[in-house]
Amino acid sequence: MTLKKAYPVLAIVLGATGGVLHGLDLVQGYDSADLPTGAPWLTMLYVLSAIAVVLCVAAAFTYRKTSDRYKAFESYLTGGGTRHKTVAVLSGELFIVFGLAGLYYTMTHIMEMTMFDRVTLIPLYLLAIVSCVAFMRLGGSAVRGTVTEDDANMIFIPIAWAALDLVNTFKENGNVPMEGKFVFELLAAGGLLCALHAYARFLFSTPRPRLLAGFAGIGTVFGLTGGIGLIIQYVMTDLSDLQRVPRAGCYVICALWLAYQLSRMALSDEPEGPKLKRGKPVNE
Repeated sequence: MTLKKAYPVLAIVLGATGGVLHGLDLVQGYDSADLPTGAPWLTMLYVLSAIAVVLCVAAAFTYRKTSDRYKAFESYLTGGGTRHKTVAVLSGELFIVFGLAGLYYTMTHIMEMTMFDRVTLIPLYLLAIVSCVAFMRLGGSAVRGTVTEDDANMIFIPIAWAALDLVNTFKENGNVPMEGKFVFELLAAGGLLCALHAYARFLFSTPRPRLLAGFAGIGTVFGLTGGIGLIIQYVMTDLSDLQRVPRAGCYVICALWLAYQLSRMALSDEPEGPKLKRGKPVNE
């Protein structure tokens, strides 16, 4: 099995392992005063993250420049038939579920929140709900083997969701002294944002396969790490506090959607362009 074909599975395994370590760190790594307890989980997670980034970069460099930028989406990201449609529908429906859950929690606890949270969380979860349409329409385009301009424009909805989530997460945790308690949520939002942007390049005829392969892997790893970690924290601590679970669910779903895109790229019949050296073709 080539690295391209193993890459999506490796990204999921690393992300799930990172999620378990992150969850254990959130639950056992800090005392009541939010000071470190000396548990090894965060150190292990940092090592795992470094390995994951190296793997993503190495896997990305197995791709070459596309031979026809105007057909890159059709060549790399289409096909899959019913399977692709199923992934799109499930991703969209689960985004609706988590978006509605987040919106419900926000509206029922709005008086307890800061003004910044009120201003950002409501549009954040509305964007998550509407992202359902984007995933479904892009999935339909992939099954048909072509994408329209209207369908391509839908990618800006999940991009806006990821960008707003990144801003909210940074602002919420700006005064938290221990970076382990929030840095992987920042990496999740940032990784997913970069990956969605790289995916959008394929929709608008400016594709960079290495960029998408690299950031999709990073988005998968850290999306799962941040999302699964928050879910484990919820399960192992206070089951009544649902504040971060909808966000965690969106991370996980978007990460798995990206992993599926990596699997489509690995099976692509795209006649790849020449190897590049310092931006110039290399004759073999």
